[in-house]
Amino acid sequence: MTVRRLLVAALALLGLASGGVLLWLRQEPEPAPKVGARTPSGPYPGGRPVELSAAEITSGRLAMERLPAEVGEALEAHSAEIVKTEEILATKQARVSGTCAPGSAIRVIAEDGTVSCQRLPRGVASVPALAGVPRLSSTVTAQGSVPGGVGRFQVSGEDDFLVVPVTLPDGAVVTGFSFTYYDADQAVDGAAYLYRSDDQAMAMIASSGAEDKVRHVSTEEVKLRTVDAARHAYFVYFQVSAAAGASLVPISASVSYRLP
Repeated sequence: MTVRRLLVAALALLGLASGGVLLWLRQEPEPAPKVGARTPSGPYPGGRPVELSAAEITSGRLAMERLPAEVGEALEAHSAEIVKTEEILATKQARVSGTCAPGSAIRVIAEDGTVSCQRLPRGVASVPALAGVPRLSSTVTAQGSVPGGVGRFQVSGEDDFLVVPVTLPDGAVVTGFSFTYYDADQAVDGAAYLYRSDDQAMAMIASSGAEDKVRHVSTEEVKLRTVDAARHAYFVYFQVSAAAGASLVPISASVSYRLP
């Protein structure tokens, strides 16, 4: 006989002896555990955690049934976005990496960014006097700004020239030479020259008179018209003068050409 039953019998006898009311103690049956439910344990009140092997973690191969449904749905949505992004990126044009030589233009751009060039029938190459370098190391120049243009003028030293290289396409035929300048000095005139690197003059333009404005002149009188870039380089001379100072400011020159 168990202790609980002995206790019940003793209380019953006491009740009968005292003439009181019989007290019955009834034991409630314990509920049967649900099928599949985890029995809580001391070390793991919330249930024993799922054990994952190191191989499963490092390889990324985890059974989906071991993860919450929300995590699986989030991973599926994320994977779909990655695939969609890759598809969009595959349709994008790569950055243009190719260039075309002077006298030609881009005709076709490939998917990898390279270009196919097409030569233009005509073109113009311009150079600024502001980028010019004096021929003499003793010459001092400064930037000159006038209404309608920015150039360079001579501050001190003997009268000199500014030298600026000009790039022309090989085989082109030079058709004209232009000069933009400011000349407000009555005593000194300015000039621009187109030269080849073998010290051959191809074209020349000189200013005349004095005017308080920017002027533009051009000529079609050109010698040695065909450009031979394999043997020669080409450059422009701009005349400057310390005596004229800021009253003589070359601004730019341009070379027009056509392709055969």
